[in-house]
Amino acid sequence: MFFPERAQFDADDCRFGRVVSFRLKDFIPMPLPRPSLRTSLKSAPRTTVHKASVAFDAMPSFLQAVFVMFIAMIGFTLQAGIVKELGQSLHVSQIIVMRQAWMILFLLPPMLKSAHGNLKIHRKDLFVLRAIFTYLSILAGFTAIIELPMATATTMSFTRTFFLTIFAVLILKEAVGLRRIAALVVGFIGVLVIARPAELLAGGLGGLDQNLLLALASAALVAGNQTIVRIHLRFDRPTIIVTYQAIVIGLALVPLAWIHWKPMTLSQFGLMALIGVCASFAQWLMLHSFKRAEATALAPFDYLRLVMSAALGWYMFNEWPDFYTWIGAAIIFASTFYIMHREAQLGKERKLQPPGH
Repeated sequence: MFFPERAQFDADDCRFGRVVSFRLKDFIPMPLPRPSLRTSLKSAPRTTVHKASVAFDAMPSFLQAVFVMFIAMIGFTLQAGIVKELGQSLHVSQIIVMRQAWMILFLLPPMLKSAHGNLKIHRKDLFVLRAIFTYLSILAGFTAIIELPMATATTMSFTRTFFLTIFAVLILKEAVGLRRIAALVVGFIGVLVIARPAELLAGGLGGLDQNLLLALASAALVAGNQTIVRIHLRFDRPTIIVTYQAIVIGLALVPLAWIHWKPMTLSQFGLMALIGVCASFAQWLMLHSFKRAEATALAPFDYLRLVMSAALGWYMFNEWPDFYTWIGAAIIFASTFYIMHREAQLGKERKLQPPGH
C-alpha cells in the first residue's frame, strides 16, 4: 500500500528514471529499546540474591542459625555417602588426605581475600586442641561410616548430644533449662529406638562391634570440638580456623595415607573433589551457626540429618530404614520442633522485657 504523505520524491530522480525507494522504518513506529539478554542475566541473580539476603537478615538470630545449620547438614550427609562409596576400594586415610587437599584449595582464596594480611592464630592452644580432636574424630568417624550402615553410623553419632550438653554446661557455663534438657532427652530416646541397644548388646560386650565404639568415640570428640569452637570464635575468624585446620589435618595424615595409597580412577578423583566442596562449606556454615545461637539450643536440630542419611543410604546402598527408624525419627522431629517453638517464645519475651532486666 502506498502512503503519499510519507513518500517524498525528488523531481530530478523521476526525470532521469531513477528508482526511488523508501525505507520501511519510515512507515512503522520504532519500538522502545529493550535491555539486552546479558543485562537481564546480570540483574536477575543480583535481585534474587538481594531479596534472599534481606529476608535472611530479617529472621531472628536463632532461626538464622537453624537455617544455616540445616544447609550444613545436607553437606555433611552428602560427604558421608561419598566417603562410604569410596571406602569400598580406598583406605580411609587416603580419602581424608584428598578431602583435606580439596578443602584447602576451596578455602584458601576466600581466607586470603578476607584476612587483609592478618593471618595470625591468636589462641594457638585452642587451635591445637581442636586439631587433635578433629584428627581423631575424622579417623574414627569415617571408619564407622564405611564399615557400618549409614543409618546406624549416623544414629551413633547423635550420642554426642549428651557430651555436648555436659561440655556446654561445664566449660561454656551455658544456662540449660529443664524444658531444653527434657527435649534433648526425648530426642535421644528417639535415637535409642532406632539403634535398639538391647539387640546390639545381646551377644555381650565381647561381641560388640568395634566400629560402634569408634562411632561413639567420634561423637564424644566432635562434641568436645564443637564446645571448644564456641570459645575459639571469640578470638579468631571462622575462615582462618577452618583453613588452617584443614592444612594441619591433611599433613598429619600424609604418612598413613602414603602407606595405604592406591591409584585412583577419574571418577574417584571427581568424588574426592566433591567431598572437599561439601566438607568446606558445611564446616564453614556450622561455625557461623554456632555464632548465632548456643550449642545446646542447636543440638536437637542435628537429628534431622538422620532422615537425610537414611534416604541417601537407601538411594545409594539399598539400605531401607525399618519400622524402628521411622518411629525414632518421629520422636526426634517432635523434640526438634518443640525446641524451635520454645526458642521463638523466649526470643519474643526477651524483646518485650524493658532495658536493664
